Parts: sequence; C-alpha cells; structure tokens
Amino acid sequence: MEAMPSRMGGRGQVPPIPAAEYSDRRERLRRLAAERGLDGLLVVSRGANGADWGADVIYLTNHYSAFPQIPDRPGHWSGRGHSGLVMPADSDGTLVVEIPDWREDLVAIEDVRVELDLWAGLAATLRDSGLSTGRVGLVGRESLLHAAVDRIGEQLPGIRLEWADDLIEGMRRIKSPAELDLIRESTRVGCAMVEAFVAAAEPGATEADCVLAALNRGIPMGAFPLDIPVASGPHVDHFLWDRMPSWNSERRLEPGDMIHPDMYGTVNGYFYDLVRTTVAGRKVTPEQREVLEASIGVVEHIIDGMGPGVSCGSLFDRGAAWLREHGFEVPGAAESEGVALLGQSYPSFGHSLGLAWENPSLVPGEAAILEPGMVMAVEAEVGRPGAGTGAFEHNLIVTDDGVEILTDHVANVWWE
Repeated sequence: MEAMPSRMGGRGQVPPIPAAEYSDRRERLRRLAAERGLDGLLVVSRGANGADWGADVIYLTNHYSAFPQIPDRPGHWSGRGHSGLVMPADSDGTLVVEIPDWREDLVAIEDVRVELDLWAGLAATLRDSGLSTGRVGLVGRESLLHAAVDRIGEQLPGIRLEWADDLIEGMRRIKSPAELDLIRESTRVGCAMVEAFVAAAEPGATEADCVLAALNRGIPMGAFPLDIPVASGPHVDHFLWDRMPSWNSERRLEPGDMIHPDMYGTVNGYFYDLVRTTVAGRKVTPEQREVLEASIGVVEHIIDGMGPGVSCGSLFDRGAAWLREHGFEVPGAAESEGVALLGQSYPSFGHSLGLAWENPSLVPGEAAILEPGMVMAVEAEVGRPGAGTGAFEHNLIVTDDGVEILTDHVANVWWE
C-alpha cells in the first residue's frame, strides 16, 4: 500500500505518515494487549472538531470524524462525532465509523464498517470478531460516553471491559521520524501565527484584530486553530478573560498594555502550542520588564536541565526553585497573591505534545523519564501584583544528547 496523505490533507511541505506505519502501530498495540492477557481491544475516539480527543483512532487508522457531536437518537443514530476500532489480539482490526461520509483516500486500514447507530454497531463488530466474551481492553477514557458503555454491555453481557489507555499512551509518547517532521512543520506554522498576532498588538488594535492577524497568517498554511485564548491590559494576570470567543472583540489596546495569546491548534493533525507576550507600543516599565524576562528565564532554565534520563518531576522542582530564588510564586502554591493565574489553574510547567496534549506533564513527583523522540511543551506565567503577568512557552524534541527547540522561528522578546 502506498503512503497515505495526512488526515488534514496537507500542503505538500512534509511527507505524510506511511500507511505501513499505521499497520505497524496496530500490530504493536495488539502485541501489548496479548502480553497483558487481553483477548482484544476496543478503541474509541471523539472527533467533532475537537482534535484533542481524536488522537487514538487517528494514530491507529488516520480516521477523524468531523461530524458534530449531537444527542443520541437510538433507532436513528448514536455516537455522532465518534468512531471505534475493534481489534482481536491476534488479527488486524475493523474501523467502525458513524456516517458514510468518510475519506476512503485517507484511512489506512482495510476493514471499515459504517454504522449509523455506532454503539450498537461496535457491539455487533465485537461479537463478529469473537470478542463478545472475555477480557477486552477499553481505550478512550476521555472520549467514551457512559451511555455507550451501557449499551455495549447490555448487548454483550458476557464481555469484560477494562481500561487500557496506558498501552497506547506509552506508544504515542515516542514519536517516529515521520511524526517529528510533521511536528516541526506544525510548530513552524504556530510560530508564524504568534508572530502575526504580536506584531498586530499595537495601541488602538483590539484583541480581535490580533487574533484575525494570526488566523490570516496560519489558515493558508494549513492551521486548524483550536483556540486563541487572550488576556491583556487590566486582565493580563489571567489565562484568558472573555468567554466564547476567548478574546474581546471591542476592547482596544492602550499604550503600555501587556497582552499574551496562548496559540494552540494543529497542522496535519499534530499540535503547536506556544505563547509569547508583548506590550502595546513596545515601551515597558521596569516592573513589566522584570516579569516578562522572568517568564522566559524560568522556561529556559528548565530546558537547560532537560535531556534523556531526566524525570519530569525533577524538572518541575528545577523551575520551582528558580521562581523561589527570584521571589516569584510557584505554580500551585497553597497561598497566592492572585497573579499568574494559569499557574494556579494548571500547576505545571508543561506537558508532552503530539496528536493532542499528552502525558506526562511537568508536575511535582512525576516519575516519567524523558526519552529521545518525546515532544514537550515547557511553559510558565510569571507575575507580580501591580506589574502584570508575562507568559512564555517553547515546544521541543528530546534528542540523544539534549533538546531541539522547535519554536525559535518567532522571537522571544517583543518589547524595547
């Protein structure tokens, strides 16, 4: 079988994942299931324009459902926006899709069934695959609806479902060379979007003007933006301030307003996720300069300690020690002065990255060890009362002897 295009169609800049790699992934996952004593696997993912939870089925078959998730109407349809893969431990699987409007030219598996009632269809496919009884590993903890598990259990009372997300999570942690090339392209596009955003952040511009500049830059390059949360001016201590959309379409930046976008989305299915902070007019106060430089400084300090064999928990400790040494709050501190609110909402210095936001994260006590081929996002918000909050994030690949920074296509410093 020839190489298949990536799920987003591509722009021809980067070769797609070869079809044989998808087959190899399924074979590896089946082998892991057999080693655990499982008779087979049921993998369920949610598409519906939420690329963050479509990853497992994409990883195994290159299928993604773009149909929106809507309420089930048993007898007419169920599971819209979802798809499932049924795999006995000893043979290749069957992809079950919920609508007939799927891309035959993209999907990298031979056996595909269309079942408008997806949950009933998955039960029937499990039965046809000899998995109506026995131990079946269930993958899709973040996607699988309780109603789906109930319906499958009702139709297959002898089946024993047990969570097995860790099997595929371990596989996805180390990226293949083809994946790394796609991630390099995705982060290049993300950098271009951030650059357009911060360049547009001049006095008189609205947050929406900056977002539009980013979209105009990224969408022709193949970006599928998930969101662009924005905080600025008096709200800059927050991750974002407005809701739906995540930016203010009316508030105009005033000279000296700090502003930061969290720019995340996908290109060819793989994530970019980065942050820069700027100041409208580029003129900063000494207090602003301190927090802006600190947000970069702590991230760079963490990255300086990264490489194969380093634990994620020790990297959190490294960042926390740097912040304490410089008199700043640590993410997740028991007491907070109400600045850098992302650090209180998300007590971490970052996470793994790929087809989604992935484990492990840089959190206290995390024992996971960095290995070559892992992709990490390292981030921090740093603030002081009255000064504002600076936000900064890099994406990188762990290499044999250190790291490869991916998000250096856009400048770190956007102030004078």
